[in-house]
Amino acid sequence: YTKNSRLEMESEEDLRKRIRVHDQMYASLQQQGKPFEALEHLEKGLFVRKEMYGPDHPEVGRVCQVYTTSCNTLAMNSLQRDDHLVAYELLKKAELLTSSSGYIKDDKIRLKLRAVTCNNFGCFYKRRGKLHAALQYLAKALKIELTSEEVDNPAGTHLNLCATLSQLGRHGPALEHAQCALELLQALALQKGQSEGGSQSPDNTNAPNDEGSILAIAWHNIAVEQEHLGQIDAALQSYGQALAVAEKEWGAGHIKTLAIKHSYDEAKSQASMRRSKVSKNVGGAGNWQSPLEGILNPGAQVWRT
Repeated sequence: YTKNSRLEMESEEDLRKRIRVHDQMYASLQQQGKPFEALEHLEKGLFVRKEMYGPDHPEVGRVCQVYTTSCNTLAMNSLQRDDHLVAYELLKKAELLTSSSGYIKDDKIRLKLRAVTCNNFGCFYKRRGKLHAALQYLAKALKIELTSEEVDNPAGTHLNLCATLSQLGRHGPALEHAQCALELLQALALQKGQSEGGSQSPDNTNAPNDEGSILAIAWHNIAVEQEHLGQIDAALQSYGQALAVAEKEWGAGHIKTLAIKHSYDEAKSQASMRRSKVSKNVGGAGNWQSPLEGILNPGAQVWRT
């Protein structure tokens, strides 16, 4: 071997050792329940791999996928704790890494992760009260989801758009997004039922727990928007559907089930008062919103990560 080739071999072995150290530290810190410290070693290991293999190597792309997913998960955990700066920095890293000039060369995987990142950025800005910025990111997420086969079911994005538009007072478009979410969830439940050999109607809620939970939220959001638009009878029917799904998925005593039941009872009371006023030739009541809206539509995305 020449002197240069020996130096190259020693340099390569040094890089391999650094990768092993970072991988071991990442695994150890994950087991210790220290995800942020673990993420630092995952990031360092990613850049050592880039130095060793080059930016286009599949190994670099695979580690980048894990890193981007971790950034999204920890960002939303930080957002729930109101640690907005950390959440923003992590989401910006995920946004950069899922760009077309990033290290993830498989477009299907990259777009799936980018849709998740845009959705979570939408939730971030919604939580901060920057609703127009939230709409922009959620629209980006939905555009990706509607044009790519590999992404998750976009029902969650439609529900995030519904909640954001509702806060802006745009109840017509908000209702449309909630109804889109419902149609997607029912179609998915039907598809899964058929693939399992059963005869399942679209209204059947024997979907997996996650999708069934989102189904209850979809029905609830539809009901709230129908109330805002003065569609009282339709709203009562939607609340009834939401409550039935919630009791099945969460149980009658769950806080979200109780929130839906409270909204349903209040809506029935409002409808009764409205009918009473109409019968006395008194003008109709104004729009009403569930006082427990925050429980059912939290600021961070809970059904997709």
